[in-house]
Amino acid sequence: MNTYNLLSALQRFLRQRNVDPEGLTLESMVLVMFDWFRFAPAGLSTIDPPPDVLVYRYGGWSEGCATGFKLSLLRRVTQPDAEGQPTDWYAGVTMLFEPSGFSGLAPLSTVSSDWPSSEAFLHAIESSPAYRASRSTKPMGVMLESGGLR
Repeated sequence: MNTYNLLSALQRFLRQRNVDPEGLTLESMVLVMFDWFRFAPAGLSTIDPPPDVLVYRYGGWSEGCATGFKLSLLRRVTQPDAEGQPTDWYAGVTMLFEPSGFSGLAPLSTVSSDWPSSEAFLHAIESSPAYRASRSTKPMGVMLESGGLR
């Protein structure tokens, strides 16, 4: 497992479902990410699947003179590296919104394993202030995101 494998798995899943990332709405992004998490195991082997969770996060973003509000639903797969240290691999969808409507929102990050069920996690996402504020707003951009962190 590495960041490229996980991102490729997401891209394959989207192609199989005939989903164009640029055409995703916030609701459809959340649903497709939940489906990918539920129906496409992340492990290379079904015998010993790695720890696998969804991460929902949002917050303001700026780089130089560019600013925006990022809302992401990512899949995080954790595996040990050669020395046995955990490595987290991420892949998912990030939406970038015009920041003015979100200035009062504090950044948030929550993980599916912190909730008693996937339904409770979905409810937490849908009832979050950022989701409610951006549900009917067209994002400025949608991107598939990947990365690996220790």
